[in-house]
Amino acid sequence: MRFGEGVVRLLADYGVDTVFGIPGVHTIELYRGLRAAGIASHPARHEQGAGFMADAYARQTGTPGVALLVTGPGLLNALTPLAQAWHDSIPVLYIAADTASSLLGRRRGPLHDVRDQVIAASGVTEHVWRVTEPAEFPAVLAEAWRAMTVGRPGPAVISIPIDVLSREIPDRFERTTDAGTPEPIDATALAAAVEVLAGAKTPVIIAGGGSRGSAIAELAELIDAPVVTTGNASGIVPATHPLAVGTLLPFDGTFALVRDADVVLAIGTEFSETDVLYSGRPLEIGGTLVRIDIDPEAAAGPVAPAVALRADARRAVDALLSALPRAEATTGAARAARAREDVGWTAQSEGHAPWVAAIEASTPSGTVVVLDSTQLAYTLHQMVVPEEPTARIATYGLGTLGAAVPMAVGAAIAAPDRPVLAVAGDGGVLFSLPELATAVDLQRQFTLLIWDNRGYGEIRDSFDRADAERIDTEVTAHDHAAIARGFGAHAVVVDSPDELSAALATSFESAGATVIVAREHSPADLATARSL
Repeated sequence: MRFGEGVVRLLADYGVDTVFGIPGVHTIELYRGLRAAGIASHPARHEQGAGFMADAYARQTGTPGVALLVTGPGLLNALTPLAQAWHDSIPVLYIAADTASSLLGRRRGPLHDVRDQVIAASGVTEHVWRVTEPAEFPAVLAEAWRAMTVGRPGPAVISIPIDVLSREIPDRFERTTDAGTPEPIDATALAAAVEVLAGAKTPVIIAGGGSRGSAIAELAELIDAPVVTTGNASGIVPATHPLAVGTLLPFDGTFALVRDADVVLAIGTEFSETDVLYSGRPLEIGGTLVRIDIDPEAAAGPVAPAVALRADARRAVDALLSALPRAEATTGAARAARAREDVGWTAQSEGHAPWVAAIEASTPSGTVVVLDSTQLAYTLHQMVVPEEPTARIATYGLGTLGAAVPMAVGAAIAAPDRPVLAVAGDGGVLFSLPELATAVDLQRQFTLLIWDNRGYGEIRDSFDRADAERIDTEVTAHDHAAIARGFGAHAVVVDSPDELSAALATSFESAGATVIVAREHSPADLATARSL
């Protein structure tokens, strides 16, 4: 057995049944063993797409998403999704071929050679290894798996020179002993948190992505606290719950809610600037701050807490549920309602509202909605609370353009029985539109909604807000529908929310890929706007 085959068989022992990538001459030894190991492979059209697919797969399944990458450009192309996984604490594993051992770092010009791809990956994630002997691999994979699944999750990269991948090994590898039990919750910190929360009169919970999987609604009911969610926690409390505020941190009502609370309990959130972006002001916390986070560095800043509880959110919330007395339900629901009502939507968001309503009304229950960086998606993200967290992927932390199409593909593979909708802009979708070919190959329902404002609409508006001349914002592909048909997808252009509703209803009943191009303005309107 060659080492590459041993690698994938050990991955299978860790429960890996799906990988993403683009096969190349440097990864043949990895692909050689996939079928025998019972692992399905899904080819992307660009390594960046493979990384995004692995990320979405991890978000849907809760298990690491895996990509197999060729040397040099393969790994380098996938650094942006690696950075996204790092930013959002998503367990993604890259197994990358590397330059032959005798040529590493020697600048002799072998195929795909770079100065040091391990150093390149280390600029994105701290969990990077180069394996130079097959016998090292089981321990390295075990360490990588712990890095992805124990404590704060994150991505990992294992780089293996191509000559090492082709070596013969005497037998298949054995999985090493699993990680031990998690550290116990600090009793002193827990008692301090209980004391503060038990005395709270107007508490508020801010739930971040690290709180997913914990009983936030039950805790909110216990202490009568409105719940504000960051983007990565959207849906953790149902929209119909009286204590749910939603993903509304940038708006006046939520700012006032948090500012006026006597206790703020922040669970699994970094207090990232992206959660209050465009508000023009930092979040104000007037009361006592209690923070729960698995990462001690995250718990310490940028907003220092009075009480810091280092723990996994699920275990910490369960401990609080067991220790706290039930508060009388007095003001919580009313305070949540005021925050929801005092939003002050912009004129642009109000213009989007009919389109958002059409999407919400026409999208079946259980749909995974993947949002790219485009104006309609921003509004939808704030106006609509998903049924539960896995029903929404919105990667606004790193904030790259073009992630939605490949991530929707990854979600479709991870959850084959769930409908999938990707929402992207006409400019941003061009970053990864070739992955529409991957979606077509799935031969299952897949809907891509392209919001066509004839260019980089958000950047255009940013130039205007800065009173600067617009430069390079008026980009377009002219006819996205024709391009989609070239990939083998059904395509339709709509000009109103009613037309969008009808098109979405048809697309969700389809067994194939559908692209809907929704034009925000008529060409004449946009020509006038460009001249202003």
